Amino acid sequence: MKKLFQTEPLIELFNCNELRLIGQYKFLEASDQHCAFQYEQFYIRVKAKKVHIDVLKVEELILHVEELESIDMRKQGDTR
Repeated sequence: MKKLFQTEPLIELFNCNELRLIGQYKFLEASDQHCAFQYEQFYIRVKAKKVHIDVLKVEELILHVEELESIDMRKQGDTR
């Protein structure tokens, strides 16, 4: 049977200019050139020449960026 809705956490990067996340996240901060959020067990920070938030829903976040500089993703709470 085919699923109608995405039920598992998902991160997608399209052409290095659109980032889509589905799942539990907590938005932390944003500016014209970066944004940061907690996603599942990860801290994620996106830097670009320009960052634009297109969708900010309960379990969905879509960002568009111009000239992506970096995506930093670090697992939180892992002491190993």
